[in-house]
Amino acid sequence: MLFGTSGIRGLYGKDVTEELSLKIANIFADTDVVVGRDTRQTGMSLSEAAISGVMARGKNAIALGLVPTPTLALSTRKHACNGIMITASHNPPEYNGLKLFSNGMEISRASEKEIEKAYSQGDSHLAEWDKVGKLSFEKGAIFEHMALISSLVDTAAIKKRKPKVVIDCNGAGSSMTPNLLKDLGCDVTVLNGGTVGFGRPSEPNEKNLSELAALVLKMGADLGLAHDGDADRTIAVDEKGRVLPLDVQLAIMCQHELRRSKNKNKKIVSTMEASLAVREAVESEGGSITITPVGSLHVSEEMEKQNAVFGGEPCGEYIFSKGIMVPDGPLAAVKMIEIFVQNGLLSSLASKFKTNPMAREKFSAKKKYEVVDAIKKEIKIEGKRSEEDGIRVDEDDGWFLIRASGTEPFVRLTMEYKSKDKLEQRKKELSRLIAKEIKKVS
Repeated sequence: MLFGTSGIRGLYGKDVTEELSLKIANIFADTDVVVGRDTRQTGMSLSEAAISGVMARGKNAIALGLVPTPTLALSTRKHACNGIMITASHNPPEYNGLKLFSNGMEISRASEKEIEKAYSQGDSHLAEWDKVGKLSFEKGAIFEHMALISSLVDTAAIKKRKPKVVIDCNGAGSSMTPNLLKDLGCDVTVLNGGTVGFGRPSEPNEKNLSELAALVLKMGADLGLAHDGDADRTIAVDEKGRVLPLDVQLAIMCQHELRRSKNKNKKIVSTMEASLAVREAVESEGGSITITPVGSLHVSEEMEKQNAVFGGEPCGEYIFSKGIMVPDGPLAAVKMIEIFVQNGLLSSLASKFKTNPMAREKFSAKKKYEVVDAIKKEIKIEGKRSEEDGIRVDEDDGWFLIRASGTEPFVRLTMEYKSKDKLEQRKKELSRLIAKEIKKVS
């Protein structure tokens, strides 16, 4: 299986190589193709291989260089063509991959299967020597993305308040977000703003954002913001140097978008990992929430069907109906600033949300899908059961979800219960079961 939750991803030199990049790009080049990359050291050679695959088919390649993933998606919409982003998103630096887009959206699961089939059959398309495609370089994509973002927020209020912000770019966001915030009148301090490699682990979780949290306190900033490697995620840190719980951050964003939307249907889309706090926040604004399997592709497709106001996952990925129909980290960053400007300190906003004890664990498993299939047969806990994405069981006092990671060799366990004792009881029980099945399947 080539594709996971979000594109093709794996260890460089083993799962992801220049040969793979060239072949996938060649298969995918039934139109011209826009190519971009994040700051990984292997990004340049993989992007050049992709460009070669496109041109060999007789199509034109448009090189964007270092850009956020949503910037590339916007460029495919502008050119009405396909796009390849060379990135492994939040994975460690030894990983890389390819995310595929067409006309502003991630390609469908059906398209992924067609590409996998063509790749497995060794398909290739070579143009005659005099019909090889051309290569062009486009430098304006970032500015077009910045202009779109500025049109979707209250720029006057932000410029009037001049909020003090620390931005931890750590990847492709360095090419755009600091300048975007400065243009909006923010007092900006940049952390991990290099254009090669990462200054910290790519995943913007609480552990990896300790330096950002400390700097927010030291600078007396109003808030801190952090991206992952390709800047499709944004995580917020409040003025007290605390990383906002991801479900609370999502709940705040849902409420904000519902309040400012003129869309009468008030529909929100999220995934099976969303907590009760998110659902309650949507309902408190008179909205309704539709739940999908994990993955931004599922969220964006459902948003299109529902004409939804907003869609998001509790990992910092947010899709805005008036923006690009992919997770947009730079836009989410500005939205968080807008929320601060219009509503006050993030710590005060977060304190208004009632949260239940939650746990998110991951277990190393090379045969992750086989493990989850085995677990489905062993789970005897009564409750509302769903096997749309792994296995989720909803009990009267909480729920748990066990699923195979779509991006790494892990089985993930997500849980939420009204009491900490029940959470710990279920965590011990389910952790033992997962460990036992991993051992049996290995």
